[in-house]
Amino acid sequence: MPCSNASFDARRAGGATRLMLLALLVLPLCACLGETPERARILEARVVRDEGLALELTQELHFSRTMRDALDHGIALRLVYSASGCGSSVWQVLELRYVPLTRHYELQASGEAQPRSFARRSALFAALDRLRVPLHGEPAADCHGRVQVALDLTSLPTPLRLPAFLQRAEWRLVSPVQAWSSPS
Repeated sequence: MPCSNASFDARRAGGATRLMLLALLVLPLCACLGETPERARILEARVVRDEGLALELTQELHFSRTMRDALDHGIALRLVYSASGCGSSVWQVLELRYVPLTRHYELQASGEAQPRSFARRSALFAALDRLRVPLHGEPAADCHGRVQVALDLTSLPTPLRLPAFLQRAEWRLVSPVQAWSSPS
């Protein structure tokens, strides 16, 4: 049976739809676990123009010992950023992982072809202090929105998911909602 471009485009569009549905399911589920301002806090969110429109976040993330141990043993941790406002919603997924063969840590944002590499875990965590979430469209001058970050527990390997939901003190990382507004 010949392969058509239409079926390839439909599969690619289906992947984007699945990512959006995953984000819609993950953030409310993580929000049910409650916010953890002592572990995750967005200090500032502002709209910047640099190779397109983006939301620049300054944040503090404190990973538990269990999360750090999991990362050091090759288990990827996925952070989901949800920004909404001005009639649109944007999700950005960051994946943190350790690659034992090359002995380095990686940070990869959804949509990026190559991950950023770090020799030490502390350098990886320092890179999370300030980052940018791309925005789509041009917000109005009086536009306001909100942004939140959460650790996606559903992305953990199957044997860890149930313990992660039961041991919430060790695995919960959900920031309070931070407001943002477009520059006037």
